[in-house]
Amino acid sequence: MELKNNLSRSESPYLREAAHQPVHWQIFSEDVLKLAEELDRPILLDIGAVWCHWCHVMDNESYSDPAVAELINSRFVPVKVDRDQMPDVDVRYQAAIGAITGAGGWPLTGFLTPDGRAFYGGTYFPKNDMAGRPGFLSLLPQIHEAYVNRRGDVLKSADQIVAYLNEFESRTSLPGELEEKIIGGITKAAVEKTDREFGGFGSAPKFFNATALLLVADEALRSGSDELGQILKMTLDRIAEGGVCDQVGGGFHRYSVDRYWHVPHFEKMLYDNSLMLSAYLKGYELTRDSKYRSVAIAAADWIMTVLRSPQGPFYAHQDADVGPHDDGSYWTWTEAEFREVLNDEEFAAASIYFDVRETPNDTREIPDRNVLRIAVGTDAIADQLGKSASQVEDLIESSKGKLLIARNRRNSPFVDTTLLTDRNGLAISALVEASIVLKRREYLEAAEKAADFILENLVDARGKLAHAFGGGSVTYEGLLDDQVFFGIALLDLFDVLRSDSYLDAAEKIAEVLMSEYEDKQRGGFFDRPTHSEGAGLLASRKKPIDDTPTPSGNSGAALFLDRLYSITENVEYFEAGEKTLRAFAGAVPKLGIFVASYGRALRYHLALREKLK
Repeated sequence: MELKNNLSRSESPYLREAAHQPVHWQIFSEDVLKLAEELDRPILLDIGAVWCHWCHVMDNESYSDPAVAELINSRFVPVKVDRDQMPDVDVRYQAAIGAITGAGGWPLTGFLTPDGRAFYGGTYFPKNDMAGRPGFLSLLPQIHEAYVNRRGDVLKSADQIVAYLNEFESRTSLPGELEEKIIGGITKAAVEKTDREFGGFGSAPKFFNATALLLVADEALRSGSDELGQILKMTLDRIAEGGVCDQVGGGFHRYSVDRYWHVPHFEKMLYDNSLMLSAYLKGYELTRDSKYRSVAIAAADWIMTVLRSPQGPFYAHQDADVGPHDDGSYWTWTEAEFREVLNDEEFAAASIYFDVRETPNDTREIPDRNVLRIAVGTDAIADQLGKSASQVEDLIESSKGKLLIARNRRNSPFVDTTLLTDRNGLAISALVEASIVLKRREYLEAAEKAADFILENLVDARGKLAHAFGGGSVTYEGLLDDQVFFGIALLDLFDVLRSDSYLDAAEKIAEVLMSEYEDKQRGGFFDRPTHSEGAGLLASRKKPIDDTPTPSGNSGAALFLDRLYSITENVEYFEAGEKTLRAFAGAVPKLGIFVASYGRALRYHLALREKLK
């Protein structure tokens, strides 16, 4: 049977980008696995995203090459997955490949048995062997040979990986008692993992770990802890000064490649910007530092300007690059470009402020261009230039305006117009919070419009939400995170607007949650509906408790149900929240900052318990 590339039928921009490739890509489904069994071929699985730089590199180096395509088409069933549209597929194969190699990320490359079990894989593979990394031209024949001639070893490896994943899942679902000390343990882990010089948690590459920041902020506000307050302030300061914060257009790039927050991976995600908006709002509440207010406004305005759809909901992300061989040119500057845009006074101040040089300020990662960061304070610049601090501040502000206008004239990176329900839930919640803290009505109105569109277009008659909407229709079934985080967003809107329609919709979601996702025997919620038949590793049950980097679905579920109880006084919600938290309480102490959202949910639940006494 001769396959053909089927990706032009997909609504995923990542898949459609590969529709022209000579590889005979298939869309992940149960039917494709049946086809692989009929052909008796292993599956080559590619999981990536349209925002992923190395996914584009691999697409252009390997999958667009005729020789590589011939090897794949003749010996494998190639399957491509958009991790944003099928996060349940991604999380399972990330775990499986991680068990093999100890690493994950995107692009994720997996070699599977025809029934969808992983037996080998990795991340980026070049066309030819390179720097100790095997290339596809040598690797693909070896994988095929092993499948044909050493089938027993391949199947044994696949079985071992499935057994490992099942055992690992059982270790994260250990029940226990709900105690205050659990929160203290998570907070202690955050303190111990803090980079005391540059803020954040751990070293390079450095991600925001926004859920940990939010827990630190909550506990600092609750307890008045100077240590927690200083950790929050130092981290927010360093991020706000770094290149990971878009100094011209507002908002945040996905992560920093260094520990200094200087050079980012430039893609900008709705979920990162929503969570970091909340973190800066918390910082402003704690310190009343106007700098945090300015960063929060810039992030909210970026979401409203770049990611807001005409219908109201928010798009998934903005890409890092403008082409396959680009690496952040839209976001960066040469000294000559700076001089061209700014007048002499502005250039004198802004080039010092942003550390713009003829020889760029980070020659390792971005060898030809400057990443804008706040390198010198306005007082020091004022002394250097013989001006007042207010004059320098005015010059910086006028420079930012001109730089943004000039940047907007460039060929801008792609914006993925897919609407993802869970990420819209996070954005709606953040904007409602911003409207309250910053006293900006327009943020509330935007949140309300986004929610109304989703309620009209992504909810079925029972109240169940779909996951993705693109091309004018639903493109993927609803998952746990969609129900939970949009449900929380509806409660945030209800708290402000007191509209019964939002509360009614939230209660319908809760009914769906408990009827279709709950583990009735052991407690907690599965990431996919319990009645769903899954292809490949989707057949395995998974109850997420770790933040990755969005809050975990189970922590969110407990918080959602508890908040419903606090409004309705329906004790069934409180009991379901308690059962959920208990289902993981034995495992949480071993997971450190990666269960910070569990700590926040437990804090809320324990407060409700006190009121019930």
